[in-house]
Amino acid sequence: MPSTTEPAVKTGTVDEMEKLEEAQIQSKLAWKRLRMCIISIDPTDLARLLLIVAGLATLYWVIHVSWSTLLPFQIGIILAYIMAPLVDRLQGYMPRWTAILIVLFIFLLILFLVIAFLIPPLINQLSSLLQLLPNSDQLQQYYQRLNAYLDSLPEDYQNAVDEGIANALNGLRNNVMAYISGVINFAITAVLSVVNTFTFLLGFVVIPFWLFFVLNDIEPGKKALNQMLPASIRTDFWTTLTIINRVIGNYFRGQLILGTVIFFAVFIGLNILEWAGVEGLRFKLLLAVFAGFMELIPFIGPILGSVPAIIVGLFHSWQSALAVALLFLVIQQIEGNLLVPRVVGDSVSIHPAIVMMLVILLAPFGLIWLIIAVPAVAIIRDIYLYFYGRLSKPPLPAGQLPREPMRKLYEEPVKAELSASEQPVIKSEQPETDHSSLKTETPP
Repeated sequence: MPSTTEPAVKTGTVDEMEKLEEAQIQSKLAWKRLRMCIISIDPTDLARLLLIVAGLATLYWVIHVSWSTLLPFQIGIILAYIMAPLVDRLQGYMPRWTAILIVLFIFLLILFLVIAFLIPPLINQLSSLLQLLPNSDQLQQYYQRLNAYLDSLPEDYQNAVDEGIANALNGLRNNVMAYISGVINFAITAVLSVVNTFTFLLGFVVIPFWLFFVLNDIEPGKKALNQMLPASIRTDFWTTLTIINRVIGNYFRGQLILGTVIFFAVFIGLNILEWAGVEGLRFKLLLAVFAGFMELIPFIGPILGSVPAIIVGLFHSWQSALAVALLFLVIQQIEGNLLVPRVVGDSVSIHPAIVMMLVILLAPFGLIWLIIAVPAVAIIRDIYLYFYGRLSKPPLPAGQLPREPMRKLYEEPVKAELSASEQPVIKSEQPETDHSSLKTETPP
């Protein structure tokens, strides 16, 4: 009796062979297309690309050589990035130059208020905190008490403790040497900076004027850069910048808002506790600033921000420490359930387990790496997904942002639009799309 599965097997084999033959044909066409593209490279476009690369390399060398001198302009770039969305929104109601002047005035007013009302008490509280630290005589007394306590322990425990103390002292000695070396380097840098004081101060004086011209000429700068780029990569280039801007803008603006809210919440909360009768709550402004700054560090930042306040309360009584801990617990619950979903939202979409791993891995490299770890990984991921989709079969259209539905490509052409080669040609005289009009996405 013949098997009924043989025709199905033969049919499946034939289908697989047809798919392989079709894939082979497509592969040959793709290699032929690549060869034709390489052969048809316009020398003018290649020369322009080489000029762009050379210009970027020169710019990098200049920035690297004069990095310390350019500190005011580094701060200016950050300020321009923060102010640009505000200027864009006000531009709908007034001329752009008027919007820039209003935003600059608001920024200078906030800076003046911070310097006048926040910095002096902050310095006073920091000085008072440093005065409370133990001096050499107190440290000697603590050391004698510790030795007396260790002598009362059994011999086995004493040996283990002595070994641990020896290892700790060796590590402390190495850290002290590194600290002294850092202080010496800092002193040398400070002496050199005195020589360049005039240049440094001049840089800060010209920053408001520099910001005005930068914010006023963003669109002409985009158009000029767009003309320098080969037409085949324009949409991909602007989409890459949109990805970077989307992640950085949403993340850091969200963290800045969260830090400001946490600062006011902690400061007001500590004052309410003091008004309610909780004693020993000193350095409230300093503790609030520290808690707000720690919001820049993902996940562990809010926990680290609460530790100094709890320790300050513990110096007075365990009841004060418990009250402070409950205050931070309430603030963190409100932050996690109400503020974070609305302020930060889905800006990075990185799993908490991965974020925790990043924090542990990058902690030895310093605070800056902890702050930029999450947005940097999100940028790398989204750029990878975008170009992976562009190289897929069939390829995703140019301008389609990762983690967004395809309909956004047509509903929001400002954020992402088809490249000239992929747009449906309606008329032969259709002008080339100006991709410099692509505006980087700004969070609401």
